[in-house]
Amino acid sequence: MSQLSGKQKKFDYIEHPADIALRVYGKTLSALFVNAAEGLYDILKPGDKLEDITIKKKMDCFSGSIEGLLVLFLNNLLFLAMKHHLIFTKFLINIKCLKKVSNLKCDMVGCKFNLIEREVKAVTYHRLKIEKIGDLFQTYIIVDI
Repeated sequence: MSQLSGKQKKFDYIEHPADIALRVYGKTLSALFVNAAEGLYDILKPGDKLEDITIKKKMDCFSGSIEGLLVLFLNNLLFLAMKHHLIFTKFLINIKCLKKVSNLKCDMVGCKFNLIEREVKAVTYHRLKIEKIGDLFQTYIIVDI
C-alpha cells in the first residue's frame, strides 16, 4: 500500500545504472497494464493539456507472450505520446491468453498535451517477466531513455 494515500501501490521506481526501471503491480493483468501505462506517462512528464477535446482510440495487439504484449502495448502508447503528444487517462483493456498467442483489445480516452518533457526511446524486454505473487501481478520494466 502507498504510505500517503492508503491505496494499493501501482508502481515503484527502481534504481538502474543506465535507464529508468519500474516495478509495476496490479490485481489483474488488465490493471497491471494500466498501471504500467501510468508509470510510463509519469516518466514522460507531459506538460499541460492543449485543449479540452477528448480523444478516443482503439488498440489491438497480438504477441507470442504476455510479456511481449505488454512491451508492444507500452511502445504503442510511447509512439502516440512522442509523435502526437497524446496521453490517455482511461483504459478499458481486455486480454486473452491462448496457448501460442496473447491478444489485447483496448479502448482509450485521453487528450493532447503541449509537450513531453523527457524523451524515451523504448520500453525494453530486458529482465521483463510478469509474475503472480500472492494476489498481485507484478513485473519489472526497463525504459530506455
